Amino acid sequence: MKNEVSTPRYWNIKQCTIPVGKVTIIADFCKGGDDCDDCIKFCPEKVLERGTVPNERGYFPPVLVAEGRCSVCGRCQLYCGENAIFVEKTGERIVTAEEIALREEKSR
Repeated sequence: MKNEVSTPRYWNIKQCTIPVGKVTIIADFCKGGDDCDDCIKFCPEKVLERGTVPNERGYFPPVLVAEGRCSVCGRCQLYCGENAIFVEKTGERIVTAEEIALREEKSR
């Protein structure tokens, strides 16, 4: 038996999908601002930015800037110590070869 890598005969990039999700932010729970922003820092899709409107406690919760790009990785939810952000899967979308190439260029 040879130690060879088998060809990816079943992998078709035109049919690759990733999950799409909905982000829910509970602004009054959030302690966003200079002391936190972990949900923004750890989001691989960069769908969140720091908000400009303070909540009841004087903190600046994030705002959603790219609703359709959330990939439901759950990092925002995991790193939020205040349980102020949640994600849920709403569907899937097809990933194009162009999108993958663009992502690879940005990561260099």
